[in-house]
Amino acid sequence: MSNVITFTGARVATPGEVRARRNLIVQAWRFAILNVKMIVMVTKGHH
Repeated sequence: MSNVITFTGARVATPGEVRARRNLIVQAWRFAILNVKMIVMVTKGHH
């Protein structure tokens, strides 16, 4: 009996996506954008 589950219909990342995920500049940019979105959401929530 095997505990391994395979997802045959799962998307496989393209080489460009893998490169972007490993690129620290891209990750820093995405992190900054995420933080800005959270700041906007929090400031809109306070009346």
